[in-house]
Amino acid sequence: MQKKIYSFALVLGMLLGLGVMVTAQNGLQVLEQSIESEFRDHITARLSAEGPDEITQVEFFYRVVSQKATSRNVVDFEPGMTVEAEYIQDQTSTYFPPGTELEYWWKLTDANDDTLKTERQTYLYLDNRYPFKTLSNDRITLYWYKGDDEFGQELFDQANRALDQLEKNVGVALEDSLKIFIYGSHNDLLDAISVGAQEWTGGQAFTDYGVVVMGVSPGNLDWGLKATTHELTHLVIHQATDNPYGDLPRWLDEGLAVYNEDPERLDSQFRHSFEAAVDSGSLMTLQTLSSSFPADSNAANLAYGESGAVVKFIIDTYGTEAMAHLLDIFSEGSLYDDALEEALGVDTRELDNAWRDSLGLPPIADAQVEAAPQPDSGSDGAEAEPDSGATPQSDSSSSEAQEESQSPSLPCLPGLTPIVALGVIAWNRRKGRASFF
Repeated sequence: MQKKIYSFALVLGMLLGLGVMVTAQNGLQVLEQSIESEFRDHITARLSAEGPDEITQVEFFYRVVSQKATSRNVVDFEPGMTVEAEYIQDQTSTYFPPGTELEYWWKLTDANDDTLKTERQTYLYLDNRYPFKTLSNDRITLYWYKGDDEFGQELFDQANRALDQLEKNVGVALEDSLKIFIYGSHNDLLDAISVGAQEWTGGQAFTDYGVVVMGVSPGNLDWGLKATTHELTHLVIHQATDNPYGDLPRWLDEGLAVYNEDPERLDSQFRHSFEAAVDSGSLMTLQTLSSSFPADSNAANLAYGESGAVVKFIIDTYGTEAMAHLLDIFSEGSLYDDALEEALGVDTRELDNAWRDSLGLPPIADAQVEAAPQPDSGSDGAEAEPDSGATPQSDSSSSEAQEESQSPSLPCLPGLTPIVALGVIAWNRRKGRASFF
């Protein structure tokens, strides 16, 4: 697929959404419509229309493309045979990440209850504060503004390699195209993501929008390449398993992202904690890792390292087809043990013990066993920031009446700024133990 570089101005010009005259048989007609935005401030849609009778109601509808929920908004205006209407979506309190695609339309009603509904149009909401350049194919669009074309090309190529690698080793292919926004500094990133993001956040994957936002300076490319792989993996896995009934166990979701960074060798960020836990026999159980990971940085490093190692064990032991089948079962909202038993023939504890045996460790003691967490009904499959809410699922028979809602992001440890990353520590091969070498 040929890659092309587009100017931000050209893309923006194509997406202004300027409307043409629309006329209904009842005489109602839209004279002009437009939509424009200022990032993190507002999205404003405007309409001028006329009709043979007084126009008494103007409604503006929009939805995030790929989501079911639709927002219906009755617009304040001066009724008459000719009207001007404006709808403003405030972006200082409601957050859309850059790259959000909106589908929108208007509905007019006059004094005779005649109506006109305009054709649906799309608008790409971008961060217009920076002169973004883009690289694009049918799978990925990469946006960046700091760094030369070679810098952007390396990140773009890495993203495509990550998708190829995931399909080859895990058996999961991308379903819908993705967008990656690279901000040139940590401060620029924090100013671009939702209010309440932690100071150490290095990037976020907005799974329900198909968008990754990261802070990568030209001098920090190596970290950016790994983070790109990790976060893209989350988006692809989310596409493959998203359902209204349940999510993945956390160890599987994060383990796939860690594994895809390098299928042969566990990343140095996690090796020390993992090795130390193997040596001391203090690994956490998979039941523990099925829910939220620890907040402590050392324990979190162990959680990510364990998760990546378990995913590698599953693929090496049961095969790529078995992993793909496991994810397919989870896409139906299966309980954790049910999915594992159907795809692998073992439940959570049995898988844990088989993996521990490959490391030369004894099975889990009864004292370590706890009730296995299970997915909550209606979960969106993502670990949300404290200030974010789940996107509602709308009834297709009444989607226009659904209210808007924010989508959660998926912050994770490899998305941290490299300031807090652990130093590189060699990981020696162990006789008779599974490893990433």
